[in-house]
Amino acid sequence: MNDLPARLLAATALTASACAADLQPEAEPDAGPGPGTPAGKVSTVRNPDGTYTTRVDATAMDGWTRVDVETGVEPTDEAAWDFAARRFHIKLNGGASGSGGVEVVPVPGSLADVSAAPAGGWITDAPDGDDADAEPDYAFAQGDGWYAYDPTTHALSPRPLVWVMRTGDQTTIKLVIEDYYDDAGTSGVFTLRWAPL
Repeated sequence: MNDLPARLLAATALTASACAADLQPEAEPDAGPGPGTPAGKVSTVRNPDGTYTTRVDATAMDGWTRVDVETGVEPTDEAAWDFAARRFHIKLNGGASGSGGVEVVPVPGSLADVSAAPAGGWITDAPDGDDADAEPDYAFAQGDGWYAYDPTTHALSPRPLVWVMRTGDQTTIKLVIEDYYDDAGTSGVFTLRWAPL
């Protein structure tokens, strides 16, 4: 765990759907990433304050972009991922979506507000419940979910939440979703800021 900041060139991205069917955004045509999207599907940089910024291109409608928290890139090994994003959905490698044991706890506030992992409240992806879609109940969509949806503009805005994530090997990070759009306004391009705990 002591070498975690050096091993982490990147991390976490998440996507989910709203609880009520009428709040789910409609799928957009798959025009591909716009200008300002990452060169690869996942890219991570270290910020001067010791946090990391990861950009995840989840614009494809027919496939998931996987992220390995310990390397900050899209893994080549199908099993070595912690979370994945597709459009506005974010799934964990845990529960109904994978065998990796990844869990999260949503905590209200800012990244600076969280200094330790919560003692309880951990959730992971669950099988599809009593709702209008056939998707699993992703952890990032449970409760109010990671975003607020504006039915007038059809825009998604990240809620002021810190997602504390614990991987199967007990690596723990704190993560905020800063944006769902790139500089050109293309949806499905996540900007995440995170730090190890």
